[in-house]
Amino acid sequence: MGVTDPSSGLDLTPRPPVDDGSPATAARSRSRRKWGPIVVLALVVVGVGFVAAQALNTATTFFYNADEAVANQATLGTSRFRLQGTVEPGSIQRNGTGVAFTVTFNGTEVAVVHQGDPPQLFKDAMPVVLEGHWDSTGARFDSDRMLVKHDENYVEKNGDRLKQADEGGNVEPSSTIPATTLAPTVSSPAGPAAAP
Repeated sequence: MGVTDPSSGLDLTPRPPVDDGSPATAARSRSRRKWGPIVVLALVVVGVGFVAAQALNTATTFFYNADEAVANQATLGTSRFRLQGTVEPGSIQRNGTGVAFTVTFNGTEVAVVHQGDPPQLFKDAMPVVLEGHWDSTGARFDSDRMLVKHDENYVEKNGDRLKQADEGGNVEPSSTIPATTLAPTVSSPAGPAAAP
């Protein structure tokens, strides 16, 4: 249905542009077609660039031995990095939210407060890699992620399991490990305790 101007009686219904075959009309049509793919390509490039920047940003968590972390403490500030050291024997103190201990590397000691439960293999004189940051005073390293290396006994007894982990769980174990029944445990703020 058309729109008509009541005073003049002219038809005011919008009409699509007429391709009159003139060079100006053809040029306008080509330029519109040319910009569509360019805009889409630009958006894709921006999106890929953003994803790559985010991946690089998260992958650049720096890794320092304890002595290097202390030497670079002013530069590091409270930025996140990975700290490597060996747990000082006799320094482990468990609390309701985690564990406090000291790591050492090349004679340099760093006080650590780790939030959360440490791995089961965590013990004195064990090499650890901690992820976290210096606290605001620079007096200690606050950690929320801890990695420990399996000792030789574990590797010897559980080689199949480690191979499975390396292969993403796609390798069938060559031997079966008998299942054991464990008593259920109850967690409390002070740590796990055996159930009655």
